[in-house]
Amino acid sequence: MDPASLAPPLVTIPAPWGIFEALLLLTFTAHLLFMNVILGGTFIALASNGRRRSPTPSLARTLPTVLALTVNLGVPPLLFVSVLLGGYLYTAAVLSAVSWLAVPALAMAAYYLLYIFSYGMKKGVTRTPALALAAVLLLGVSFIMTNIMSLLQRPEAWMAYFATPGGTILNLGDPTFFPRWLHFVTASLAVGGLFIAVKNAPAAARHEVAAKARMSLGLAWFNRATMVQIALGVWFLLALPTEVMLLFMGKSGLHTTVFLAGLLAVAAALAFGLRGQPMRAALAVVATAALMAGMRDLVRTAYLAPYVHPDRLAVSPQYGPLAVFLLCLLAVIGLSWYMATLYRRSQGRA
Repeated sequence: MDPASLAPPLVTIPAPWGIFEALLLLTFTAHLLFMNVILGGTFIALASNGRRRSPTPSLARTLPTVLALTVNLGVPPLLFVSVLLGGYLYTAAVLSAVSWLAVPALAMAAYYLLYIFSYGMKKGVTRTPALALAAVLLLGVSFIMTNIMSLLQRPEAWMAYFATPGGTILNLGDPTFFPRWLHFVTASLAVGGLFIAVKNAPAAARHEVAAKARMSLGLAWFNRATMVQIALGVWFLLALPTEVMLLFMGKSGLHTTVFLAGLLAVAAALAFGLRGQPMRAALAVVATAALMAGMRDLVRTAYLAPYVHPDRLAVSPQYGPLAVFLLCLLAVIGLSWYMATLYRRSQGRA
């Protein structure tokens, strides 16, 4: 059977493709950074628990909130992907429905477990099993989401449905699956470590010994995980189909430019990390995340080129709902900034 015959029909979109593409990249970058903090931070808290000058008590207070923000920030990019590639996303979700439907339950369970651990820390009770189980559940969510998003871009893999129609398909036969997933997990350890370093940088600048130790620990996680991440990134690149990989090797000016810019951003982040400059490293990481989100989108578009071109979707203008969304988005950004400012001031007074 020709995989193209399984491709969903094209749909109309309510505004030009570029608007949704820009919003997708913007919101996914924010979601990606929070995802990295929650997954990496949970594992670092687990690895550091019980040690002298450990960042775990501070992380225990922060991680439940970070997970809640991660979930909320995951909704917009999911909606924008649904607008542009809804048929492909829904098909991938149905093919692996058992694991897909488990994602909300796993995330909620991890959320409660993090609160259990946090409450225990406040009471002076160590509840390491709760933290360990939360880490495993979050790792499982990352595995499932990698499976869904890799299935989305490979219609030829959908034919596995005829042999396995029960909604349990895993895209493990994809050569990019494991390097893609491991690249994300390692990036999470790096960003989680950098989050610890940034959080302790102000106190470290005041020469507080414990904060200096925590900042050094966070930077150590960041530097080492970033080095491993670079190697995994090379594996991921080489695992791509030749015609897709060559786009980033000079065949396409856009793809190559984004790829080289991403490499420069990673190099800058690592250089700042090795110099003990977490704030500058964080800025470079934000740029890296944005560029990696762009690369991810370019890879997906190249995979789906034989089946669909989102930029060619017919437009049936409905600018009213889009305007309302953009106004709400700006309002939420403004309120979030205001609340973050109030929080920082309260911490300073404390």
